[in-house]
Amino acid sequence: MYILAIETTGAFASVALMKDDELIGHIQGNDRFSHLQNLMPQVEQVTKDNQLQISDIDAVAVSCGPGSFTGIRIGVSSARALSQILDIPCAAVSSLEALAMRAAGSDDGVLVCPILDARRSQVYGGGYYLQDGFPVEVIKAGAYTIEEFLDKVSEHEQILLLGDAVDTCIDKISQIRPYGTRTAAENIRYQDAVTVAELGRRLLSETGGLKYYEVRPDYMRIAEAERKLREKQAQQKD
Repeated sequence: MYILAIETTGAFASVALMKDDELIGHIQGNDRFSHLQNLMPQVEQVTKDNQLQISDIDAVAVSCGPGSFTGIRIGVSSARALSQILDIPCAAVSSLEALAMRAAGSDDGVLVCPILDARRSQVYGGGYYLQDGFPVEVIKAGAYTIEEFLDKVSEHEQILLLGDAVDTCIDKISQIRPYGTRTAAENIRYQDAVTVAELGRRLLSETGGLKYYEVRPDYMRIAEAERKLREKQAQQKD
């Protein structure tokens, strides 16, 4: 079974290809937020590198969010199109859970905490323990201020932080929680399609996957433009 995985919720688009439980292809983009230009060429390249046609793909896994709203839309719409055209199942993967899996091999007892920059002084975050390399949610995934999130994990002695919010919030994190906090090395800190493929494979084996029209973005909050529109409409009503 060939599974194509797509990750576009972060700054760099990436794709991965698995044959059964073996990773056989991986391409990581180098251009920040150039998903629209780079994603499909990456898909074509990873299949070509393995002497495959796109029609050989049996399932597609996609990171549905949270993360970059534009990136999510590109990834989900691309996965839906492939799923529909090829008539293959799709696995909708949480970007936070897939990112947490990048910390596989960390010390036992460490709470793995992916946090993504949500702007407006918020992060998208969750807390997970890894069992056999897969995430078990301990802190509910959601949109938090960094203060709210650190309060959520305050009972845990050791936490490991991943994600781009580490870069934007590190000073405040250090002030609030100077002890028991580690940050992941840069080579595993950000989203990547490899763990999207691994988690997607598990979801496909457990559920059989989704139809293309069942795959939906997980923005975790409304877009800035929609928020402003709602505020404007509320003001007009007043």
